[in-house]
Amino acid sequence: MSGWIETFTNLLQNPFFLILAVIIAVLIVFGVIKKLFKLALIVLAAFVIYIAYLMWTGQDIPKSFDEVQESVKGTISRSKENLEETKDAAKKKVGETVEEGIKDMIGGE
Repeated sequence: MSGWIETFTNLLQNPFFLILAVIIAVLIVFGVIKKLFKLALIVLAAFVIYIAYLMWTGQDIPKSFDEVQESVKGTISRSKENLEETKDAAKKKVGETVEEGIKDMIGGE
């Protein structure tokens, strides 16, 4: 293991390899900052869309983070309820359509 450390130390004593290592480190840091900036932009865009949704539906815009959490939880629970209603209605409609198709097939023979 000490052989690797000596080799690494010798490489960093060479000015060319030291400059190369610094450039690579700067590129890595720049890449990480760039990705974090993109993530921040996505989160900001989602927040703006959420506020626009609240304004469009006529709901109150939350003033604190706790109100935002409660509002998001309420929106999610309402969405789940609507999804369940839609799912139940779709099951009922599919059942009726299948029954009609079976009746047509039996009557058509």
